[in-house]
Amino acid sequence: MHPAELSILLHRALEVRLARLQELLDAPDWAEDEEQLHQVRVSARRLGAVLDLVDAEIYPGHKGQRRALKGLVDTLGLPRELDVHAGHLRNHLLQAATPAQAAVLEHLLEQVDRGRAKARRAMQKELDRLRLPDLRRLLEVPALQNPFQSTSLQEAAWSCLETRAEAALGELPDLCAHEDPSALHKTRVRIKKLRYAVEALEAAFAEPPEAVLKSLRTLQTVLGDHHDLAALEALLWEAEAGLRLRGRQNLAAGVLDLLGGVAETRRTIYGRFVELADTLRPAAFGRAVRPALGLPPLDGILA
Repeated sequence: MHPAELSILLHRALEVRLARLQELLDAPDWAEDEEQLHQVRVSARRLGAVLDLVDAEIYPGHKGQRRALKGLVDTLGLPRELDVHAGHLRNHLLQAATPAQAAVLEHLLEQVDRGRAKARRAMQKELDRLRLPDLRRLLEVPALQNPFQSTSLQEAAWSCLETRAEAALGELPDLCAHEDPSALHKTRVRIKKLRYAVEALEAAFAEPPEAVLKSLRTLQTVLGDHHDLAALEALLWEAEAGLRLRGRQNLAAGVLDLLGGVAETRRTIYGRFVELADTLRPAAFGRAVRPALGLPPLDGILA
């Protein structure tokens, strides 16, 4: 059970994030617009991050609301991923060096666009079925049972962040030693949740945690770029195999040529990740965050 001061802080963070999500969901045809769809997904993730921090037992319907938000995020996942693929391919098309390269990219874009249309139809059906519960119920004032705890707001905030920092940053050395796209993507999701948690708890800080947030945001962005390229590679390999099976040898060769450039860019971004990860480990996070909270350093913190 959180102390009352932290529970109130988190409830206020909940109000802000819920208001933003409701504003986005109230916009007409938001699901048809690439950027609005992306913003709804981000906003739902931010709200979910606060719900992961609050004491669930004092909020009526918490489990169902959290499940519904996850359902919304998952439903928007494939359309968003295909939008990103299409964006990458359009950028490559603008930079195509020869008509043959442009022809290959136009062919791939046609395939991706068909997939996007299909994914959006499925998404719309799922959204109609999902029927989000009344999220405003989350703003009902919770009953704070036994709210008076001996710990301070700052210590309580650190307790929330400590385990999340270990989960998000603890595996960075292994990931720097071996490039595993799936594991890197999972770490990116955990880093994003850690950043959202820091943002939700910002009012508890004696000093704005801008440096920490910037480091997390930069690492998350690099991992996001890596994931997008790794996913695009997988799509291109699948397209190349399909073209070869249909005897489209020239198009298949063009896809292989494109794959080489995508793979090279992915490896460059992975190198950037290794550089950044070396400076952001759990111990470094603790050394930066505890003083910003106004707390004394701890010997061997998150070693």
